[in-house]
Amino acid sequence: MSGRHIAIAIALVVVAVVVQSTLLAESRLQLFGSAPALVVLVLIAVVRYLDPEPAVLLGFTAGLLVDLVGGQPVGLWAMVMTVVAYVTLRVRDRAADGPLVIGVGVLVLTLMAGGLFVILGTLFGLKPLSDPAVFRRLILPAIYNVVLAIGVVPGVTKLLEQRRPRRGWA
Repeated sequence: MSGRHIAIAIALVVVAVVVQSTLLAESRLQLFGSAPALVVLVLIAVVRYLDPEPAVLLGFTAGLLVDLVGGQPVGLWAMVMTVVAYVTLRVRDRAADGPLVIGVGVLVLTLMAGGLFVILGTLFGLKPLSDPAVFRRLILPAIYNVVLAIGVVPGVTKLLEQRRPRRGWA
């Protein structure tokens, strides 16, 4: 892994945070009252190609950026994204099993991120469980992420996959 990979990963996460906080914000583009968890999806796609230390640090940074542009206490999304990055590192070898495994992984990791945020938010007094649409807000982003993964994961793969240098004229 090179510095180029880390720079691309950081840029992708920053773009995802900007898009999620502007286009997919609470009063903007939402289908059925919920939007995709784009930062979670990009983090899952990017962490597959990073070494463990930069991957977990990128997860923390992504969560901190989401916290800073959002209205929740600083640190909630940072904890959630760090856990998502760690779990992605633990299961990333399974991604070679095919697109179905990647889709299921994105679904499970997005549900885990949402559930962990609800639990931590409850501990910090946000009362997310009092929202009558809490299950819809957990399930729909996970489904949206699976659909978006069809384009995001191959795009990130093209950007971050190790390429062999060409030799000669061919």
